[in-house]
Amino acid sequence: MKLQYPIELEEAVRLLTNQVCTQGQILTVPLERALGYHAARDIYAPIDVPTFNRAGVDGYALLSGRCESATMEKPVVLCVQDELMAGDFRRDPVDDAQCVRIMTGAPIPNGLDAVIRQEETNQDDGNVEVFSPVKPFANYGRIGEDISKGRLVISAFTKLAPVHIGVLASLGLSAVDALCLPRVGLLSSGSELAQLGQPLAPGQIYCSNRHYLAAKLCQLGAEVVLSEQHRDDVDEFAALIERSVGDVDFLITTGAVSVGKKDIMHDVIRKLGAKQLFWRINMRPGTPVLASMYRGKPILSLSGNPLAALTTFELLFRPMLCAFLGSDAYASKRNKAVLMNDLHKENRQRRFVGARYEDGRVWVGSLGKSSVLSNMLDCNCMIDIEADTPMLQKGSTVEVIML
Repeated sequence: MKLQYPIELEEAVRLLTNQVCTQGQILTVPLERALGYHAARDIYAPIDVPTFNRAGVDGYALLSGRCESATMEKPVVLCVQDELMAGDFRRDPVDDAQCVRIMTGAPIPNGLDAVIRQEETNQDDGNVEVFSPVKPFANYGRIGEDISKGRLVISAFTKLAPVHIGVLASLGLSAVDALCLPRVGLLSSGSELAQLGQPLAPGQIYCSNRHYLAAKLCQLGAEVVLSEQHRDDVDEFAALIERSVGDVDFLITTGAVSVGKKDIMHDVIRKLGAKQLFWRINMRPGTPVLASMYRGKPILSLSGNPLAALTTFELLFRPMLCAFLGSDAYASKRNKAVLMNDLHKENRQRRFVGARYEDGRVWVGSLGKSSVLSNMLDCNCMIDIEADTPMLQKGSTVEVIML
């Protein structure tokens, strides 16, 4: 196998995203099934919430000016004209010598500008004694106070959480236009890989990459339609891709991309007649990334090294997802940060190091072995360190990529 010169990360991203076709498919999803979908467009409030002035407490709706002099010794007496529950509505006006008994959430009649708590009154024989003054618009929910008509309530590409569903329901929307996010297949190569739940034979390990990537894809909103692992066999793995590629928008493989005797992905790609876009990126971890196109579908083949797979997925798949959607909503977020401890490692290659970011500061944990995924348990970002950077000292300003 001829060793190819590694390309830069930005060139790899360009080659991949140039092959991704932007799709415009939008689904109309019933609201009760919309959790986890992504809004296809900005959503504006079609109505005010509430659509009427409403009582904030149980008590009496009245004109506040009538009660300015009210005290326990000299209460103001008003005639109770009506009683309104939530769901009731009174069209007739109420004059300033009258009031309406009202329950929380009921519409306040026109001409009245406040609600006094029931505890500050005493009703007897159709009249009510008011024992204290009340300010204008006290306990008074105005039209549009929660959400005003025309307000942007949910931005395009927002992943819909339970609170979004509740807000949309309060606006009377029974369905939402949602993005049709990509269908992704995950395939792991490795004769050493055991199935979860099965005992390990000598020399075997459990595959973390496929399960990590599946969880990450679900977090992004993509649909994982296939997740399998297979032994290192060129013919069988090529047949697996052949069977799978028609059902996905992207195919991601892990393992078998380096130069070892069992690194079969190069032979698999040749057997399929796929077009190779690149092999090897000038970065660590994750140098031996292989990208190819087969039947119009991108195949991103990541290292079997868990940290390398995590790193290259973040740096390469996110741009592909953005190209697929025609939006940078899922692009990696970058921040500047001050390094809070020394990084005792020279970097001849560009390097990405797991770290913990908080309020403009970043801490590097134990680097440990580059194959151990548990090194990332306390990390929420990666530091992007340029090639030929000397050892970084505490107080240095670095660039971090948020995870």
